[in-house]
Amino acid sequence: MRADTPTDRAAQAAPRPGGRSERVRRAVLDAAADELLEVGFERLSVASVAQRAGVHHTTIYRRWETKSRLVLDAVLGLTRERVPAPDLGDLRSDLQTYFEAMVSAFAQPRVAALVRGLVAIPPDVFAEERSAYWQERFAVTGEIVQRAIARGELPAQGDCWRLVELIAGPLWMRALMTGLPVDADFLTRAIDDALRAVAPDGQS
Repeated sequence: MRADTPTDRAAQAAPRPGGRSERVRRAVLDAAADELLEVGFERLSVASVAQRAGVHHTTIYRRWETKSRLVLDAVLGLTRERVPAPDLGDLRSDLQTYFEAMVSAFAQPRVAALVRGLVAIPPDVFAEERSAYWQERFAVTGEIVQRAIARGELPAQGDCWRLVELIAGPLWMRALMTGLPVDADFLTRAIDDALRAVAPDGQS
């Protein structure tokens, strides 16, 4: 086994914003995303990702113990960057901004293909990682819900997660499965329907 290259040694250093370690991390995650798109999860290998990223495979194993964790981080990285949690002061604005960002992200072929790839991985080999992905995305929408509860826009006691499901379900169906367009009117109707379903009595 060959000695680590300077690039490999940089990956072992303490992470520095914008430093070499961060550049190595990004290169590996980008390479993993590209490999997933080209060959799928089953044929993806750490060795092929390492070759594409220009690092030794031991560099990857130091950060990600399995290829499942590597793929998870690659997909999460894209969604974190493109679909953050807004805080605009009211529930409707936050929901509109968040889900518009989600729709915009899924309109990009690379992002949509990656998420489809994540969903398509057999559950018996990716159950924990898939759960981690959805937990993180629901945590982001959870911030929106909790702020709305604090402002009195949603009931503290109630099925507020239903709000997220009622909006996200139709959007995911169109964006990732049927291929039907998700325009502004469709998104507005989905939000309106969800808000009516969970709003406190007397509010809409």
